[in-house]
Formats: sequence, structure tokens, C-alpha cells
Amino acid sequence: MNKKKLSAMRLHAGRAWLCAIVLAFALMPDVGQAQHAHPSVQKAAPAVGTPAIPFELRTLDGKAISLGSFRGKPLVMNFFASWCDPCREEMPLINDLAAQAASDDYSVLAVAVEDSRSAVTQYAKESKLAFPIALDLNSTVKRAYRIFGPPATFFIDRQGIIRDIIIGPLTPERASTALSNAGIPR
Repeated sequence: MNKKKLSAMRLHAGRAWLCAIVLAFALMPDVGQAQHAHPSVQKAAPAVGTPAIPFELRTLDGKAISLGSFRGKPLVMNFFASWCDPCREEMPLINDLAAQAASDDYSVLAVAVEDSRSAVTQYAKESKLAFPIALDLNSTVKRAYRIFGPPATFFIDRQGIIRDIIIGPLTPERASTALSNAGIPR
């Protein structure tokens, strides 16, 4: 057999193999959404006026924490990363909000995204952060809340409804307005 015929046969066999793979995927039964859905993932993006998306994560000290942990209290939920400069700039404000939370009857939760436990632990100690920090190590909650990058802050009322969303750095003025929107007098 000459080289041209051998090369043509190999090319034909390669194409046949590729067609078989494409056909196999095309004929594969559709796997139902329920079989692969994660409980914290939803189709619609979270928006003002919609329920906050339930989640369960672990804090830096290993305790389970969920959206339900804050039921009945307004919640300021901040997505951040230790390497994020705008996050670092807004963190003193988040710390101030946390310091005021007990007297104004609301809670503050930070959700560390795109980060490691050790980096977040070191940053929390350096910055003397005074609120719980949940670790979203596999980005499940980040994806559910449609966060493309930190920082982002959600203000959730006592019924679990999102009342304000701030994508990007938080300012004192914007925080005051968002707290009022969530039913927290300022």
C-alpha cells in the first residue's frame, strides 16, 4: 500500500471516530436539572425585591453558617477577597458597620471569594475584622449571587428579601442609604 492511500485511510478513520463521538453525545439522554442542581444555584440573578439565595458555608473557625442563621434580622453581606485593593479600602467601613450592628439589631457577614483560608485568616487578623467571615472556597455562593469579582455588598431585610445591591466599593453615603432600604434606621 502506498503512502497516499495509507494517509487517506488514517484521515478517514479519524473523521469516522470524530463523527462517532459527536453522534454519541447527540444521542446521550438528557440529564435532568434536578440530578445536577446545587441547592444554592438558581437561574435568575438576584435582584432588589427578590429573596436572598440560601447557602451554607463554613466560617474561618470551621463553624457552619447559612443564610438561615440570620433569619429575622437584617443582614449586610459583603463579598470580598484579601488580595482585592477596593475590598481592602472598604473594609474599615464594613468593620464600622459591624461595630454598630448589635445596637441597631442587624448582622454583618463577609464571604471570602477567590481566596485561600490562610490568606483570609492572615488578612482578618491584620485588619482586626470584627464579624464572621465565611469561606466560599469553590465559588458556589459567588456564582449563585452572580458576583464576577469582589467587592459586592447585599443588604437583606429581616424577611430575607434583597433590598439593595452595591457592586463595587461601598461608601459611607451609599451604605447609609442601603441600610435604610433594608429597614435599618440610620
